Amino acid sequence: MTLLFRQAKPEDATRIADLHTRSWRTAYRGLLPDAYLDGPLLQERQAYWATTLPKAQDDDFVLLAEAGDRLAGFIAVWCNETSKTSDPYGNYPGLFVDNLHIDPEGRGKGLGRQLLLKTLEHAQSLPDLRPSLWLWVMAKNARALGFYQALGGAITETITEPFGGILVETHRMIWADLAALRAACQR
Repeated sequence: MTLLFRQAKPEDATRIADLHTRSWRTAYRGLLPDAYLDGPLLQERQAYWATTLPKAQDDDFVLLAEAGDRLAGFIAVWCNETSKTSDPYGNYPGLFVDNLHIDPEGRGKGLGRQLLLKTLEHAQSLPDLRPSLWLWVMAKNARALGFYQALGGAITETITEPFGGILVETHRMIWADLAALRAACQR
């Protein structure tokens, strides 16, 4: 099926929250408490996206990948400090990937790479080119870690923070060379 990529609008919040929840319920099962994943998660994601999308700034990037009427995946990248407090642990320059989620049934088919490539294209259009791209990933999320490391991401620090009612070890992963990330995504 052909994918259509488009910038999210505030009215997409419910669809994004639904996919975000389904993604977490499969990817984080065993990493976060079932009571959290099966309980308040959907309402939290709905509230998050309902307030976050309208606050996005011009350079921010929430890209949807649609297969017909189905949301296949999305990526949310914050470029402006006013959009979201993305780095409470230090002021790291670059594009902050807040979310990259693929429909659980479509994982492993290259959509994550495509969304990252679209993000890099967006980065080229910014008036102030960002020197890098970074994100936070759970230390025990082996699938995501493997994906990001295969694309050349480097772990630069590890923190422990509350998440889903427990303390979770999280890595900051950085791509300092965006050309190398582009090449890795195109393989």
